[in-house]
Amino acid sequence: MGCGCYLISFQTYRLKFLAYIFIFISLAGLSQSGTESLIVIHYDPSKKAELGQFIYRYNYVNNVYAGREKIMSVTGRKNDKDYVRCDKGDNVLYKDRYLISGLGNVIDLKEKKVLHDGTATLVRCSNDSIIFFTNDVFKGKFYSYFDLKTNTYEEIKSLTFKPIVGQDVEFDRSKSPYKLYYYPQNKAKVLLMEDAGHGGVSSTQKLAAIPIYWLDNSTFLFPNIKITNLEGSIVKYNLTTQSAKEIGKFNSTSNVPVNFKIQKANGNLLIEYYFKDKYYLVNPVKETMLQSNYKEIDSNFSIEIEQKATGRGIWYKGKEIGKDHFDLKNFKSSANYAAIVKEIVMGDESYQQGMSIYNVYKSKWESVDGEEVACLIGWIKP
Repeated sequence: MGCGCYLISFQTYRLKFLAYIFIFISLAGLSQSGTESLIVIHYDPSKKAELGQFIYRYNYVNNVYAGREKIMSVTGRKNDKDYVRCDKGDNVLYKDRYLISGLGNVIDLKEKKVLHDGTATLVRCSNDSIIFFTNDVFKGKFYSYFDLKTNTYEEIKSLTFKPIVGQDVEFDRSKSPYKLYYYPQNKAKVLLMEDAGHGGVSSTQKLAAIPIYWLDNSTFLFPNIKITNLEGSIVKYNLTTQSAKEIGKFNSTSNVPVNFKIQKANGNLLIEYYFKDKYYLVNPVKETMLQSNYKEIDSNFSIEIEQKATGRGIWYKGKEIGKDHFDLKNFKSSANYAAIVKEIVMGDESYQQGMSIYNVYKSKWESVDGEEVACLIGWIKP
C-alpha cells in the first residue's frame, strides 16, 4: 500500500515537474521574441527646405504598446539634390538592423548613424554585403557593394561579375515610340524592337522608369505602354530567338501619375504588375495575366486593392478584420502585427489621421499617435 502511494506521489511530482519545465520554456520563448518594433519615417516640420526626416521606432513589449523612441534624424536634400531620404522608392530592412533606403543609402538603426550616403539601385543583400547597380549618364554603368563588416563602399571592377540573371537591355527614350536595345559584351548593340511603347511620354509628371523583369538569362517581361497612358500590354521577350509575345493587357483611367512596377509575388511563381491604381498577376509559364483586387501580403494578411467609399478591406487568415482608408505602401505586417497610416478622404485629397496597429494577440486595432508620417518601413525584432 505504501509502495503504491509512493508511485502515485512520484508520478504526480513528475507531471508537475514537466509542467514547470513547459511553462519555463514558454516564458523564455516569450521573453526572447516579446519585443517588436515598427520603424516609421516622419517629416521634420522645422526643416522643410532640407526635407528633414526623423526615424522612429514604435515598440511593442509582450504584445503591449510601450511607446516610441526617436532613433535619429537625416537630411533629405543637400545642395538642391537628394541626399539621405526614406520617402522615395522602396525601402528594405536587413538583419533587423540595417535600413537601405530607396535611394541606396545605408543606415545602421542600432548604432544610429548613416553608413553610406551614396545613391544607387539595390540589387540584393548577401551575408555582410549589400550589392548595388549604378546606371548614370556621367558615372557610367557598374556594380558596387557595401561591406557591413568594415563599413566600406567599393566598386566591383570585374566585368564578368553578375549578381542576378539577365543581360544588358535598355530603352532608348530619346523619342517616342521608344526603341529597345540589347548591348552584348564587347559587341555592337542590337535593336530588338522599333516600337517598345511610349512609357508615360504624355504624362505631365516626371517620366517613371520602365521596369524589366528577367525570368531567366534570356527571357524577360516589360510593359508596353500606349501613348495615351491609359492602357498597354505585358510583353514577354526571348533574346535567343529575338521574339516578342504579348501575354496580357492592362488599363486604367485613374487620374494618378503613371507608374509601373513588376516584382515576384509573395510565396508563389506568379509575377505582380502594378499600373497606376490597378494590380495584375502574371503567370509567365502559362503566359496569362489576370487583374486582381486582392493582394496577399504574407501567409497571414491580405488587403483590398481598390479604394472604395468605405476604404480598403483587410483580412487576417481569411477573416475580415477591418476596413479603412490607407495608402497601399503604408501597410506593413509581421507575424504578430499589422500597421497602417489612416487617412480621411475628401474628394481627390486625403489627410492623415494617425496610425492604427492590429494586434494579433488581442485580435483588435489600436490607435497610435503619429504626426507627419512620410512612410512606414516595416517591423524588426531588436
